[in-house]
Amino acid sequence: MRNIFAALAFSAAILFSITSTVHAQDDENLVPNFSFEDGDIKRLKNYGQLEDIQTLWFGANAAGLDLFAYDVKSEKVLAPGNLYGYEDASDGLRYGGFRAYSKVSKLPRTYFEVRLTERLEANQMYCVSFDISLSDMSKYAVNGVGAVLIDRKTEQENLGAITGFEPQILHRADKVMQLMEGWETVCGTIVGGGQEEYLIIGDFTGNSAIEFAKMRRPKGFTGAQVLHAYYYLDNVKVFPVDAKSQCACSKSESSSPDMVYGAPVLADGLSNAEVVNRTTVYYGFLKRTFTESGRMALDQLASMLNANPAMQIEIVGHSDNDETSEGRINPRFAEAGQKRADQVSRYLTSMGVSAGQLKVSSRENTDPASTKDSDLSRAKNRRVTFQIL
Repeated sequence: MRNIFAALAFSAAILFSITSTVHAQDDENLVPNFSFEDGDIKRLKNYGQLEDIQTLWFGANAAGLDLFAYDVKSEKVLAPGNLYGYEDASDGLRYGGFRAYSKVSKLPRTYFEVRLTERLEANQMYCVSFDISLSDMSKYAVNGVGAVLIDRKTEQENLGAITGFEPQILHRADKVMQLMEGWETVCGTIVGGGQEEYLIIGDFTGNSAIEFAKMRRPKGFTGAQVLHAYYYLDNVKVFPVDAKSQCACSKSESSSPDMVYGAPVLADGLSNAEVVNRTTVYYGFLKRTFTESGRMALDQLASMLNANPAMQIEIVGHSDNDETSEGRINPRFAEAGQKRADQVSRYLTSMGVSAGQLKVSSRENTDPASTKDSDLSRAKNRRVTFQIL
């Protein structure tokens, strides 16, 4: 019985934590009218009327923005069923719609733009997320759907595609977004530079570089498919976080944090000092257990140390910036570099190496192997290195 109560208490705590996080996101969201609920929809009858209904969102080019709502008479802009497809709102009773790609000039791409309620703070991490759903009557689905945060308002005076920006927020794999039934979250983090004040959502990839898939018309729908990739848009958020784990993306948006960098194969004929200095053991995100290739490197190191009992080495643990951030909010993940170095020391002693030959230290994220902001660079930083004492 005690175990049942403990389990119930734990479940309640998790539910409270999730609910609190959701409320915190809404309270701190810098996107006004984030689910398009504000504004009088009495005049909503056609495409391109979003700016007639409210004044916060506007188009980044000359094409009008679409709004869909319950309790309107026009089948063009009715939710959940309209001429482009059928979808319930992700949040509230309204959602927007934008054209990410088109085969015909009379159907230009569209871009949602909004001024945030305040500028992003310098060096503060933010979670940026929005929900999209491919309309059922779209002939195409595309990649490149993303978000740009910039310091000034963009108002392109023509109907052309906006391709001069490099989106900070994209699907992790930048895949072709094909989900029609339900919503998919595009999500990621950005560190503020202190100037970003405007958010633009759309597809910023040029026609020559864009990837697309031809879609079959879903069962139950009649008529010709429209020669575009059109996405419904809802639930847009920008809010501060302390670590990437607080930016809860959908499963499809999960990153590849378990990437483990491949250790180089050591050439024959190296001196003992060269073997020590060039040996590196790499890890997955927040992992302290080394891989099989790491074990092989440690076996080689242990063999050399056993053959040279007077040799002493220092085992140095490292972590990446994201792991350090996670450690600040969850003590379980604190000092990942130190824990890795400690485990390596234990393994070497289990292989017969004298504890007196080993010194353990940690530099965590203060001595990165790479300072680039990429999964590969972060994988290079999750490591244990060695040096001769």
